[in-house]
Amino acid sequence: MARPLRIEYQGAWYHFTCRGNEKNVIFKDDGDRKTFLNILQESIDKYKVELHGYVLMDNHFHLILHTPLGNLNRFAQRFNTAYSGYYNRRHKRSGHLYQGRYKAVLVDKDSYLLELSRYIHLNPVRIHKVYKQKLSDRLAWLGNYQWSSNRGYGLKRYRDTFVCYSSVLGYLGGDQSDGRKRYRGFIEEGITMGIESPFQDVKGQVVLGEKGFVDWVYANILKKKKGNFDLTEQPRSKKLIKEIPLDTIVDQVCEIFMVERNNLLKRRSTAQEARMVLIELCCRYLLIHKSLREIGRELGGLTVGGMSHARKRLQERLKHNDFLRLQIDQCVLVLDKI
Repeated sequence: MARPLRIEYQGAWYHFTCRGNEKNVIFKDDGDRKTFLNILQESIDKYKVELHGYVLMDNHFHLILHTPLGNLNRFAQRFNTAYSGYYNRRHKRSGHLYQGRYKAVLVDKDSYLLELSRYIHLNPVRIHKVYKQKLSDRLAWLGNYQWSSNRGYGLKRYRDTFVCYSSVLGYLGGDQSDGRKRYRGFIEEGITMGIESPFQDVKGQVVLGEKGFVDWVYANILKKKKGNFDLTEQPRSKKLIKEIPLDTIVDQVCEIFMVERNNLLKRRSTAQEARMVLIELCCRYLLIHKSLREIGRELGGLTVGGMSHARKRLQERLKHNDFLRLQIDQCVLVLDKI
């Protein structure tokens, strides 16, 4: 699959995360967690990056970052290398600590920052042993979870000096007693009512925002500075990604796989391989402008999970089917020329 875009500009906001290689732990004890936060503080100070929220889990972490200087990649290289080196030395291991490169989703601050803050702070109560507990126990667990910025948002005495709290609290009345109380209520509401992941609305794997924000990024960042971005490793890597109409993708898959349009667009199509290829190509060419949910609706009401499963099955088949890979390459060759 294509690598996601790397979008950098002055003033950008990100959801930044890394996971342990093969889902292994990246924090074995509190000593690791404390060192991680020390390295994080040193890195944000060095590169003038602002940290607006964090949570550390056993095998991954989440950060909300603001980059006034537009230097996310330099920050990430220093930060991840420093912690990986520490972890390998301390635990006498070698090799990659993280699963692939870091993931950074560009965030539309005004539309998603508050919801994103709640989403990452609820991570500790999503783990299986806590999720099944009664509400009061989940609230207590989250209130006592120290490896997160959540408690500092609710109560000043738990604050970290290296976290900026005012931007998020500004959406709830400001960094004062009432604002902090509203934030605590906002978090409790998320536990009580349950919330959907905001990342279902991500466009192109890397932009979380309303259409106006996505259009602004495309027009003002990607078009003007496309030479500064690692777009993908696919054949489109040296070209600016543009939206191709769904009908055009459908027509091309029908032609290459010799299937009827009505059959291809059925949720239970008899042309399974062609259907999987259609889903893959739609995600490749439409995600920069549409979310997975929007694409799923256009493909007959597919869920995000269903599309992800189809793409994984396609990748497995491609390991043993050179002809199928050739068919996909033929589709891509035509679509890239549009």
